[in-house]
Amino acid sequence: MTNIGNVSMSYREIKLETESDVEQKFIYQLLTAEEPFGLGFADRDFVTKKSIKKIKIDKGNKSKLYYPDYAIVIDGVPLAIIEAKAPGELGEAYREGRLYAAEINSSYPKNSNPCTLIIATDGNILEIGFWDSEHPALTLTLENLVSTDPKFGELLELASYRTLQKNVFEFLKGIKKTARYFKPKHMLGGQSIINETVGDNSFGANVSIEYKYLFNPDTFEDRNAIAENAYVTSKRKLSHVSPIDKIVRSSLPSASKNSTQIENTEKPREIISSLSKHIGSAHEVCLLVGSVGSGKSTFTDYLKLKALPEDIRNQTVWLNLNLNYAPLSREKIYDWTLKSCIARIKDVLPETDFDSLETMLEIYKDDLEKLKKGRAALFSEDSLEYRQLLSEKLADLENDLEKTLDQTISYLKRKFSKTTVIVLDNCDKGNKNDQLLMFEVATWLKKSFSSIVFLPLRDTTYDQYRNVAPLDTVIKDLVFRIDPPLLERVIYERLSFLSRSLSYHSQNFSYTLSNGIRVDCDKSEVERYFKCIITALFQEQFFKRIIVGLAGRNIRKGLEIVLDFCKSGHIPEDLILKIRQSDGHFEIPVNYVSKILFKGNRKYYDDSASYIKSLFHSYVEDALPDPFMRISILELLKSKSREFGPNKIRGFHKIQDLLKTLQQSGHSHQRALSEISVLADAGCIYTESQDSHVADDDLISIAPSGFIHLDLLKNIYYLSAISEDTFFRENQVAAGIKDNIIGNGKFSVSSRQTAILNSKLLLDYMIKYKERFFVGSVPVLKESDIAHLDKFSEVFNYVQLIANNDVKLNEVFELERLYPIGSVHEGQVVSVQNAGLIVEFSLNGSGWVHKSNFNGSLCFDDMENGDWLSVEIIDYNNKHGRFQLRAFD
Repeated sequence: MTNIGNVSMSYREIKLETESDVEQKFIYQLLTAEEPFGLGFADRDFVTKKSIKKIKIDKGNKSKLYYPDYAIVIDGVPLAIIEAKAPGELGEAYREGRLYAAEINSSYPKNSNPCTLIIATDGNILEIGFWDSEHPALTLTLENLVSTDPKFGELLELASYRTLQKNVFEFLKGIKKTARYFKPKHMLGGQSIINETVGDNSFGANVSIEYKYLFNPDTFEDRNAIAENAYVTSKRKLSHVSPIDKIVRSSLPSASKNSTQIENTEKPREIISSLSKHIGSAHEVCLLVGSVGSGKSTFTDYLKLKALPEDIRNQTVWLNLNLNYAPLSREKIYDWTLKSCIARIKDVLPETDFDSLETMLEIYKDDLEKLKKGRAALFSEDSLEYRQLLSEKLADLENDLEKTLDQTISYLKRKFSKTTVIVLDNCDKGNKNDQLLMFEVATWLKKSFSSIVFLPLRDTTYDQYRNVAPLDTVIKDLVFRIDPPLLERVIYERLSFLSRSLSYHSQNFSYTLSNGIRVDCDKSEVERYFKCIITALFQEQFFKRIIVGLAGRNIRKGLEIVLDFCKSGHIPEDLILKIRQSDGHFEIPVNYVSKILFKGNRKYYDDSASYIKSLFHSYVEDALPDPFMRISILELLKSKSREFGPNKIRGFHKIQDLLKTLQQSGHSHQRALSEISVLADAGCIYTESQDSHVADDDLISIAPSGFIHLDLLKNIYYLSAISEDTFFRENQVAAGIKDNIIGNGKFSVSSRQTAILNSKLLLDYMIKYKERFFVGSVPVLKESDIAHLDKFSEVFNYVQLIANNDVKLNEVFELERLYPIGSVHEGQVVSVQNAGLIVEFSLNGSGWVHKSNFNGSLCFDDMENGDWLSVEIIDYNNKHGRFQLRAFD
């Protein structure tokens, strides 16, 4: 039996007349039905003949071009060939499948034959066997195709997804063999060394704390200060934006026909016009749609403080609720919202004493009048009973949060002629379900209370679910879309605000050195420090592109990255002193900027602790480590970034479709799914669910940070950094990188030449690993159906070009070519020192012989200037500009 939709049916009941019927009705159902009714494959696990290439099979007069109807491909490995014939015409189907499988296996190394299983059927008879066996191992008729039949059980043991998944694991494990994999930083010592942090520099840390309000305003007072003094306009159309800003601004499509675009947030006429219409009636929800961190909260602050016309501002009272502190559960959120609204009313109207009896009597006026006309009328107003009734009623009303908020809002309207506007801040930080819950809360607020509710909502949430309950109830005219401002402008405006603020304060700024000494400096030096940091990040186009790309449309994240940069422990005290003493024009060296961006607060690069991920990351616990997975995922999404997905939104595609392509390119679908989650969590991928936990049917798209990561493959400092945390199958490669990062290499640790050498070691290894161990594109596929997702040759050529053009590096290469390690030369002593000799040899060779490196009958104490001796090249020491030598007679 097999399950088709909700109908359970027998294979015998499928009507088959043609070969196409056998392919589509019989084989497809057998493949995709879950065990024990079928073989349990997903669509991603097989390819059909429209994608399978023709191969010449057989010999002599029988030779012909042939391709089967199906090929099963799991984790990039072809495992089975399936041939279909019309009913009654089974003929040589099994033999043809065997010949095709033999040709596929011939494309793999000797004794590696992954494509072992052959299935041939005409819809009446099913033959199953192996590529190297002339006769089928199992033959079934329609009567056997039921889950209770023993032969059907044998079929499952031979050909089910469960079995073939084990087969592919063993095949890949056979390629891996017993090889050990090494990470350079793991060769340095234990976990304390591997995970060593550099901490914060004291100056930057103190600056970050004192001026946190510039980068991460948290209190309402700080937010208001930013809105009033450092607000940056977001305009839909700008006269000039950089290429990376264009990528950021177009990274998420806007469904403008379903919302109103705010063209200029400095003068948001669209939203002002709407507010003017609804102030009197209230009871409305306004959605402010934009990306996470795009400035929606800052915009609402600016709107209420400066953008609104004075008459509207005087008619409204704004209650901002910070959902960062809200319990996002259906059981608690409503009470929290009521309490928060009541508390905010007291905060924003401090001149009114809401705790006084006079105000309370005015707020609950209607309910108290009913009491006075009813039970309280039995007593005189001076009596104890009358007061007791009044007191109990007031207590009941105060405890009724919904009643209290409703009556307080009415009081504000009655006494001050003010309409209440409730802003549910930071809703967009939650996942999809949290945001939809807050929309329900917003809808409840507008129905229950005479108020206008502002709900900032993530654009992906609105675009994906606007036609689904509860968002389908929103009025289109009350949906406003906001674009983020340019990050660079936000940074410079906040720096300008800092400069103005410092001019009002004369007190000094202090910080503590690593030796405990307290240092006082003028506050103008703080401004210089910020200027140098921001110049380093935004004047150099490459670093600007990284920062803007990593932040994407999330201005909040961009500010966080800049703040982390300011306090980085990779900025040493001598560099801070140079910055302080400069007039704001000191240039932070490129290698320092790169180190901070790539390594974060770690001494050695750590993929899990950096804003920037390693695109060569792999896992030794896999059957065969795959260091190309992340590149392939991002390249695939990049190639589809302009295509429309199933939801008619450009760039968003189903994971299950992508997984099929990735499998056909040689990757494990399970590892691909987990790596999509990693990249989503890192901000390289946008997900429909807005969560790093993804499923096969989720939609995803490449984010600006994903584009930046692909660009970084052509940066030696990035490649050098990630090489420290990359698994290598060859101990020598890992050891070479390890020596370079601890100062035992030919160049200093932070030099450009060391970065080039580490990049070369990484890329040379990856090219070889790909050729020898990566299964690659499936050989059954047509060339036109193969997704070429790697750019290794481009990256390799880039690194090679950089190495070829580095004068200092090539001087050393030339010396090593002229004087290879182990070669022997005749040299003359030119200087005798306490620890050894300086010897010159050939035309331009010079080296050092330590007194411990004397062999044979030579004696160090007998050496004098001018003596001749034989020397052997041990190594070249670039730091001293000479060779290390061994002397003998």
